[in-house]
Amino acid sequence: MSEWKNDEELYVLMHATLYTPVVGDILDGCGRFHQFLPPEVRPLLPSMKLAARAMPVLQADVNG
Repeated sequence: MSEWKNDEELYVLMHATLYTPVVGDILDGCGRFHQFLPPEVRPLLPSMKLAARAMPVLQADVNG
C-alpha cells in the first residue's frame, strides 16, 4: 500500500483501495467486533462513501 503525507491523501488512498468487507475482516482479525452501523443506515445515494476519524464517547445522564 502506498504511503500518504496527510489526511486528504490517506482518504483518497482508502477510497481507491478499501471496501467494506476488507475493513470488516481486518477489524475482526484485531478483535474489534461490531464496528459498523446497522444495515438500515444507508447513504442517500449508492455512489456515496464516508471515511473519517471518529472520537467515540460514552454518554451518561447526570442529575444535579
